[in-house]
Amino acid sequence: MEAKVLVAFRDRHTKEVYTKDQIIEVTEERLEEMNSSRFGILVEAVTAQEKPKQEPKPEPESKKPKPKPATKKPTKKK
Repeated sequence: MEAKVLVAFRDRHTKEVYTKDQIIEVTEERLEEMNSSRFGILVEAVTAQEKPKQEPKPEPESKKPKPKPATKKPTKKK
């Protein structure tokens, strides 16, 4: 079962640190155990419909560097 982390925490069994909005794989029993802590609801079950889809980001168009404006160099007067 997949679960979404609601509050960042360290798992006391695996010693792994989970961050907010991270999707983790847990059993139903472990999910209930995590949420029964004194810190309140830490994770929520994710259903197939709620599962966020990771869409590929569009690649940025190749940008040509802008040409620098021509500057006139100062000349020394004689």
